[in-house]
Amino acid sequence: MRIDEILTEAVKQRLDAKCWKGKHKEGTKIKGGVRVNNCVPNESTELEEEFDLIESIIEALAEQNQVDSEMIWEDLESLTDDELYVFATTTPVMEDWQKANKKDKTDGMSQKAVNAYKREHPGSKLKTAVTTKPSKLKKGSKASKRRKSYCSRSKGQMKMHNISCAKTPDKAICKARRRWNC
Repeated sequence: MRIDEILTEAVKQRLDAKCWKGKHKEGTKIKGGVRVNNCVPNESTELEEEFDLIESIIEALAEQNQVDSEMIWEDLESLTDDELYVFATTTPVMEDWQKANKKDKTDGMSQKAVNAYKREHPGSKLKTAVTTKPSKLKKGSKASKRRKSYCSRSKGQMKMHNISCAKTPDKAICKARRRWNC
C-alpha cells in the first residue's frame, strides 16, 4: 500500500477515543462516507435519573401528607400496573421554587422563588417582576422594555381566556399585572 492510499484511508475514518457524557461506544458506523464511532445513550444513567425523580416525588408526597416515605413505597408495591400508571400520571410534582413562592405569598415570582428556580434549572435567565412605577422608569431602559413586554403579553392572555380583572381581581394573572404596574 502506498503512502497516499494510507492517508486517504485515514481521512475516511474519524474515530475518537471515547464518546461524550451519557453515551458509550457500540462499534462504528459510516456517516457521510466517513467511519465514525456509534455512540448510544447509556441506559443505566437514564434509569438512575428516572428513579431519582420517582424518589423525589415519593419524598414530597410523604412530606406533604406527613407520613413516612417507606409507607408510600409499600402502598405502591400493592398497586397493579394500571393503578400505578394512573398514580404516576396524575401525581403533581411541586418543585422547590413553587414552595418558595407559596411561602412568600407574592403575586408573581419572588426573588427567593427565582433563586430556587435557577438552582433547579441552571442557565435560566429568569428574573423577578419590574415593580418600579412606570413614571420612575427611564424611557427605553431594559426594565422599561421588560415591563412593557410583560404587560402586552399578559393582556393578550387575558383577552384569549376572557379574564376581567374588574370581575375577578384574585386571579393570578390580575395579581401579577398589578405587581408589574400594568
